[in-house]
Amino acid sequence: MNSRELFNRIMNYKHVKRLPLLTVEPYEKTAIDRWIGEGLTPGIAIEDELGMDKFIKVPIRLTPIPRFEYKKIYEDSESIIETDTTYGATVKKLKIAPSMYYGYIDHQVKTFDDWKRIKYRYEGTVESRLPTDFNSIIEKLNNSTNPVLLEIFPYFFRLGFYLMGMERFMLAFYDQPDLIHDMFSFWNSFVIKMIKPYISRVKIDCFVMLEDSAYNNGPHLSLDIYKEFWLPYQDLLVKEVKKNEIQNICFWTAGDINVMIPTLMDHGINCIWPIERCSSNMDPILIRKKYGKQLRMHGGIPKSCLVEGPDAIDLEISKLMPLIKEGGFIPALDDMVSPEVPLKHYQYYINKLSSIKI
Repeated sequence: MNSRELFNRIMNYKHVKRLPLLTVEPYEKTAIDRWIGEGLTPGIAIEDELGMDKFIKVPIRLTPIPRFEYKKIYEDSESIIETDTTYGATVKKLKIAPSMYYGYIDHQVKTFDDWKRIKYRYEGTVESRLPTDFNSIIEKLNNSTNPVLLEIFPYFFRLGFYLMGMERFMLAFYDQPDLIHDMFSFWNSFVIKMIKPYISRVKIDCFVMLEDSAYNNGPHLSLDIYKEFWLPYQDLLVKEVKKNEIQNICFWTAGDINVMIPTLMDHGINCIWPIERCSSNMDPILIRKKYGKQLRMHGGIPKSCLVEGPDAIDLEISKLMPLIKEGGFIPALDDMVSPEVPLKHYQYYINKLSSIKI
């Protein structure tokens, strides 16, 4: 049974003999650098080297055309301040971790006029955003033995945060509601337009809206705000996805979204990940008891246990065994793998999961 079959059988609560070893979070570059020093082969995907499964991602292009101009504004021995070419933000990077941002300094959108000024970067034709080898990609996706994943990155929360900055974005729901409605309406129509060429021709195994709309104590926004600003547009996207018989519709966020889950489920979302347990109140066992098999999950293993080592890894996996055996759940780390994790601990974690017989 290949990885794609395993994924779909587990998500449909059907019997399998082993778990698919899938990640839902990337690896920090500094972790990869450490692992290469500990024996990881450079230039080879971790999944391939460790015998893991992997998602095949639909190459949907939601980045601006043209991209924002790159500018280096400041540099010293420890850091660089520069403009991000995807969202035009002014950001700070530390040289010891060049793939991470360590501070947003300025953003493109402060007013409705600013938003109107940059919208043209997303107003081109669908054809201009499709890969030149589109037909061969469609064939490859349909013939894939790995589960096919369609990610919407960014969706509303990340879009607002990246374009406006957190504080200005949060205040805009009260101070500039017309701006938020226009931004969300436009972006949702853009996303629907861009996914149609794929979802009409490819069997998508999982559709994911990447948000990040919560922190360790709860959502960043109230349910009233979510219902007023998200649902009028998000419902249209979910309807389009369901029309093409995509079964797993997932909401991606870290943090505690317990209060949001009933509303998410009422509006067509039947999967959540990465179930961040290490710093929030998201317990997949309790979530399953409360919502039953209607809600699928992926994640739920605190990355902190990989820092501690084998005993901690064994303990966390043992806590999740009832869910693993029941199905509708795939265990995975709940956050990015950081440089504090030794390669031998990650190898142990993968070997432990691969040894589970269901």
